[in-house]
Amino acid sequence: MLLTKKEKQLLIRVLKKERNRVFGMKENKNEVRDLLEKLEQNTRNEKVNKVKPSKL
Repeated sequence: MLLTKKEKQLLIRVLKKERNRVFGMKENKNEVRDLLEKLEQNTRNEKVNKVKPSKL
């Protein structure tokens, strides 16, 4: 499944809210943190991998 940039940003916002909740299972928080890190890394990679034609 491919996600658009807007969908990734929405997921990141939702995961940040979920991560900051006071009540919740610790295992769930670890999974949320891991998924959030993956999405943030993915968006950073997209920014870095964009190559302008002038640099080729």
